[in-house]
Amino acid sequence: MRKMVPMILAVSLCLSVPSLAGAVSLDKVQFIKIAPQDARAVIKAADGKLQVIKPGDVIANGITVKEIATGRIVLEEETDKGLETIIVRMANDKARIERMRKQPENRPVLVAPVRSEK
Repeated sequence: MRKMVPMILAVSLCLSVPSLAGAVSLDKVQFIKIAPQDARAVIKAADGKLQVIKPGDVIANGITVKEIATGRIVLEEETDKGLETIIVRMANDKARIERMRKQPENRPVLVAPVRSEK
């Protein structure tokens, strides 16, 4: 019960906070708490405002929340090189950010031999 009180307070404070769409970058966002049973998380924007996020929310330029689960938040960012998956792992109130991008295999170019006609 003691751990729920700060979460309830944070949620009640954040209900009227506007969206972070248009924020400068993910580096300016601080991940505070994850509530996996509700698929919600609390973040702190660069301006210091708290916000409750859920899957589908845009939290920074082109960065969308895809999943909120125990210990992690999965985000997706549109970049010049395509979609990039960002996993924010939470452990001991610290966030670790991992970025992954699908890259096509570099396959050798196949060339058919040229037949010389005699």
